[in-house]
Amino acid sequence: MPRRNAFTLVELLVVIAIIGVLIGLLLPAVQSAREAGRRMSCMNNMKQSGLAIHGYATARKAFPPSSNSGFGSGVWGYPGSGPSDSAIRLHSFASLILPYAEANEVFDAIDYDISSLDPANHAAASIVLPMYRCPSYSGNVYSKDPLYTAIYDKFAIRNYVAMAAKTVLGLSGAVPAEGVMYPQSKTGFNSITDGTSKTILLAETREENAAVWIDGTSAAVAARFMALVPPLYAGDTVAINHQPYFQGGVFPNSIGQNWGPSSQHPGGANHLLCDGSVKFIQQTVDVNTYDALATRNGNDVVGDY
Repeated sequence: MPRRNAFTLVELLVVIAIIGVLIGLLLPAVQSAREAGRRMSCMNNMKQSGLAIHGYATARKAFPPSSNSGFGSGVWGYPGSGPSDSAIRLHSFASLILPYAEANEVFDAIDYDISSLDPANHAAASIVLPMYRCPSYSGNVYSKDPLYTAIYDKFAIRNYVAMAAKTVLGLSGAVPAEGVMYPQSKTGFNSITDGTSKTILLAETREENAAVWIDGTSAAVAARFMALVPPLYAGDTVAINHQPYFQGGVFPNSIGQNWGPSSQHPGGANHLLCDGSVKFIQQTVDVNTYDALATRNGNDVVGDY
């Protein structure tokens, strides 16, 4: 018989089919490995922020506030009575810690005596800072919210926010904020009586519009999403990956937020604790456990998470 030097068509099709099956099996594993790498990189970003926040706290004897303007102050009040109006100064914790994050060049470009939203600060506000961006985030680079675009169209987004309170009432100032960093807060280490390893400092967020890094308007979030149920106006589950997180216009002087604590990592979000450690918390975590993690001095027991 003559020697055969080539595949038959059937054999070729079988080989192609086998290769297709192998690729189909390998792709999810590759994608999973890539996401694991992105999540680890995100955790490293949060650890760097944690080191910077601790540096600020050591130097100033208190953690930075989420905003250096008070409760109820926000982008909606701009331009106020002028660029130095304290109600619209609105410099966020992410801006205040820059010297402790080896970002002196950006820090030096910001005028902290006037509003973070002022044209004099626009060049700095447009800088996309990798340390404040999760690699898995695929949303807007710049806010598209009308309140911001009416002022400037390149306010860059961040993916990390302060955990200020259990509910949005704490963010509004209607009740005392239970967290560590909130508008004009001056929380010291000695105020965290629940323990630094059991208190959340920062959470991830995938919010695309109300998460401008330089601005303190929405630099803090609550453990529960907003629900139109008085008196707490709080949902009965955690805010992690709940959509919408906050409905704008329900309360006077507010901005809508589609996402609060959230991420594009499957199933939950990274959180920075006050001791500098970073934990991935599942969106299915018990609501009482998450509430307890959000408080600095609630004297509550933190369950498994």
